[in-house]
Amino acid sequence: GINAEYGGIRAQLEAAKGAIPFLGGDGEQERILEFWQIWSESIPAQKDPDVYATIVATPAMNQLSWRVFGPQHALIQEMVDFFWNVGAPETEIDRLNSIGSIINPLIIGSWIDMSTKGGMDGGWVFPVDVAIADALQACDEGSPLASLRDWTSRNHISTCITVGRDMGASPPRQTEIRFNLPGATFEEQWSHAMSAYSEFTFPLPSSELASIIQNWKPLGLVMSVITSSEGFVRIGLLMPKPEKTVMTRLCEASGHNPDTLVNFQNKLAISRPEFVEFQHLMDSFGYGVYNEGFNLAFHYQLISQ
Repeated sequence: GINAEYGGIRAQLEAAKGAIPFLGGDGEQERILEFWQIWSESIPAQKDPDVYATIVATPAMNQLSWRVFGPQHALIQEMVDFFWNVGAPETEIDRLNSIGSIINPLIIGSWIDMSTKGGMDGGWVFPVDVAIADALQACDEGSPLASLRDWTSRNHISTCITVGRDMGASPPRQTEIRFNLPGATFEEQWSHAMSAYSEFTFPLPSSELASIIQNWKPLGLVMSVITSSEGFVRIGLLMPKPEKTVMTRLCEASGHNPDTLVNFQNKLAISRPEFVEFQHLMDSFGYGVYNEGFNLAFHYQLISQ
């Protein structure tokens, strides 16, 4: 188990890092570990039941996204310092402040992404209910924004549950919007999801993967859409609380062994993922460090023990 008496979420993150094979410190990942360290120092070390984190991992655990969330007052100063420390442009820090004043979120967060190929990115996220019209102000202008605005309006989606943006030094910058898919049944929610894939010109999930989900019929589907001025970047379909059998089937159907994830869960005493996500990253948006095309990802929640 984890001895987290000494420091809330930061101790949990430290334990999680220790359970991830490629961060085991064979020297190659020095820059990534240093980046992770700078980020983790922006997180309150003391115990705070309102601060929590999620880790999103591919089955091979070769791509990871770390997110920490908490009350605005507890996180904001260190979060902005983190962006300054990693060289985020002043225009983007201004953008964060202006979107922040429109939305005035009680809960805020920061995130970092990394991969075994040397990917390192970071940004901010507001995991709160926001009017779509306000959230879309975080997006850069371009046809993806127009298309997303149009599709959400036609499908009567007026609220999103998360808005976030990357703070990279060089454009095009990416903005993520997440929203609940409408519909009272799995079939209705799934059909809205498939309509978004088509509308935003993403390839549909394979029929083998789709049939696993259609047999499972999870409710409470969430969609993640990442846009940039130069095109749609990524679509994600999140499905809550997959059981181990579903997890195993999905891993095997996409050519992966679930053991790495299961070991990770066991080490952290996590009973199951919060979500499984079908991601599709558009060609040319992997920049040589993230896998383009289809990726399976699992979301794990860490809470202050």
